[in-house]
Amino acid sequence: MCKLDQKAVGQRCVCFNCQTMSTARECVCCAEIPEVVAKIAEAHMTNVKCITDHPGMQAVCLDPWGLQVAWFAYRQQYRGNAFEGPMHAKYRHIAYRQLVRWCFGYLGRDTRVVLPACAVSCIRAHFPPQNEEPCLFKGFQPAAHQQLPHLN
Repeated sequence: MCKLDQKAVGQRCVCFNCQTMSTARECVCCAEIPEVVAKIAEAHMTNVKCITDHPGMQAVCLDPWGLQVAWFAYRQQYRGNAFEGPMHAKYRHIAYRQLVRWCFGYLGRDTRVVLPACAVSCIRAHFPPQNEEPCLFKGFQPAAHQQLPHLN
């Protein structure tokens, strides 16, 4: 649930896994994003109500070996502009990218989408900052020229 208007976000969350996000824009349940709802439906399992419960979530976004391979592909594609940092930060970064690719397909350069709060929280829980780092996350950042629709 979101710090900003917790009651409204609590009413919007139907997966029961959404956590507190730092901005209202980031407080989106997986059930509110059509592409993610479609991905959940692909599971063909009635007990999957959240993208984090989808059997593919572990393999695509949380498995360190799969993320390592995705990291190598990312680094090859972006060369000197690839995100650098500690391994857990790289895994978070790549896990978010993997989630986007899995649910939305290829978006194109500088196109951003807001990820569901439940998935972001799950990824952060799997790859938390280490003790020596402050626990500050950047959150959603649109491309400089990108106009985003307002979510109700």
